[in-house]
Amino acid sequence: MSATIHNHTTLGKLGALVFARQTPIMDAERHDTLVNRFRAWRERRAVAAELHRLSDRCLADIGLTRQGIDEMLRAAR
Repeated sequence: MSATIHNHTTLGKLGALVFARQTPIMDAERHDTLVNRFRAWRERRAVAAELHRLSDRCLADIGLTRQGIDEMLRAAR
């Protein structure tokens, strides 16, 4: 015995609900940009944390001050 599916979508009404929520191409491109911006923000935060862990003498050796860390990261954006 075989079943005949008269609905053209494989999943029927459920498929229509699921696939209606797919992200259009333009939103996917914007999403990629948001993901990249988030990754860059996380990297800047990691760099700032690492630099703040250094002693004042180490910072002076590389030409930075504690106040200059945030300024340097803003300029790098």
